[in-house]
Parts: sequence; structure tokens; C-alpha cells
Amino acid sequence: MTFPAQAQDFTTIAYGEFATSFGELTVPKGDGPFPVVVTVHGGCWRSDSESTVARYRPHAKELAAHGVATWNLEFRRVGHEGGGWPGSFLDLGSALDHLQIIAKSHPIDLNRVVALGHSSGGHFAAWLASRPLLPSDSKIRGELHVHLAGVVISDAFIDPRVVGSRGVDGKIYCGEPILERLVGGNPETHPEQLRQISPLEWLPWGIPQEYVVSSLRYPVNPPRPLAGGWTTMVMPDYPELADNAGDEINVVIIADAEHLGFYFPGNDSYDEVMTAVLRMVAKTE
Repeated sequence: MTFPAQAQDFTTIAYGEFATSFGELTVPKGDGPFPVVVTVHGGCWRSDSESTVARYRPHAKELAAHGVATWNLEFRRVGHEGGGWPGSFLDLGSALDHLQIIAKSHPIDLNRVVALGHSSGGHFAAWLASRPLLPSDSKIRGELHVHLAGVVISDAFIDPRVVGSRGVDGKIYCGEPILERLVGGNPETHPEQLRQISPLEWLPWGIPQEYVVSSLRYPVNPPRPLAGGWTTMVMPDYPELADNAGDEINVVIIADAEHLGFYFPGNDSYDEVMTAVLRMVAKTE
């Protein structure tokens, strides 16, 4: 799939010192203050993925038409200097908190901030939701200045252990052993660091959630090959865990939806994501 060319209708803003430490801010016309959707693209956690901020530009344009601002993030990933543990997580936290600075010069409402992430970006969005629950001395938590009011997770496995699993063809998920880079060491000898990057370990998050997912990835019970044979790992049932923990969660399952179709206008999966985001934003009023 190829992304259509678009006129630039956003402002690029640096939130840190690295080349990848920037976001694209799209603000609707008008006085505001506007709710904000923080978008986190996927790409198998890897720096060499073709996935970039361009993937969420169609969402940003459409959300602006609905009176919603977008803060579309780039960040260090595994393969970038300092990416994985701790850089990826520090970048995402810093990017979220940078909205406090942005709000001084742009009409955005810091009480109505929602995260949206696809695939590995869905894991990162879920991590942002769990971030306030991490220990205060965590090396990846950072200072907390902006809090999420909700999260939308799009066609994602949010248990990071999937990165270390192998598919039915014997190949490791994402093509290389990324989990150790995300954890900062062997997960077996760094259980607390694995726990800190595992959003499911911190339920309830205390905010409403939307899970928009292909039937190729969910439901996960009974165990079966998932995602086109990428993994046979027995996946924890995220919606059931969230519901049992007391969180509000809505699940939308789209039959046989292609993984990248969630980014492209004209697909049912894209439409369902947009509907879920607007539904979540409405809850923040």
C-alpha cells in the first residue's frame, strides 16, 4: 500500500535532542481549546521499518475536520542509538509531556488527551496509559506532566513477550530478537524491567479503552496461529483482563481486516478506528 501525497497542514515541533525527537502538530481552525489525539505509529518496534509519522497523517487531517487536534509522534526505536530500553519509552513520555509546552502557544485542552496506536505503536500507546502506575524510581517513567483521558489500541498485541515468540514457520516475530533490546537485557534476568514495559501488568489503568482489531488477531482463545502465522504464542486476553480489573473497555472486531488497512481511508478498519477515536474524545467532555 502506498500513501497518497498530501499538502503539509501540520507544524513539526521538536520535543527532545535527537533527530527522531519530533512530532507533527495539527490544530483545527478556530479558537479552541481542542481535544488532542496523540498518535503512535507501528513498525515492529524497529528503526529500519518503513513506518513513519506519515501513516497517521490521514487520521490527523480528518480529525481536524471534526475539531480535534493531533500530536503525531516520531521517536527512537530499536536500532536507533539509545532506542528500546530506555530511549523509546523516555521519548514517548517526553513527547506526551511536551503538550504542556505546546499548550502555551496553541489552543489545546490538556484535560482531553487521548492516545491512539497501531501494532507496536498500540503497545506503546498502552504503555503510556500504564506509565503513571510505574514506580517513581523507574528509569523509563520520567516526570508526569500530562495524563491521558483515554486510549485507542488498533490491531495490536500489547504483551511485549510476543516480540520474543516464534511463528509456525519457526521464525522469530519481527525477524530479530527485539525483546532484549526493549527490556534492556535478558527478560529472564531482568523481570522488573520486563514488567515495566508490559502494560497488562499494570491493569487497571483507570481510563477508558477502545480495542479495534482484526479477526486475524483476535479473539485469542482457544490458542491458534495468529497474524498470518507470525506467532503461535498463547496470548493473554487483553479485553477480558481489562474488564476483570474494572476498566471500561469497548471491543470492535473487524472480519479478516488487513493489518496496514487500519491506516488507509476507504477501509472498514480505518473507519472503525476513526469512530472509536471520536467516541473516546466525546467521553472526555
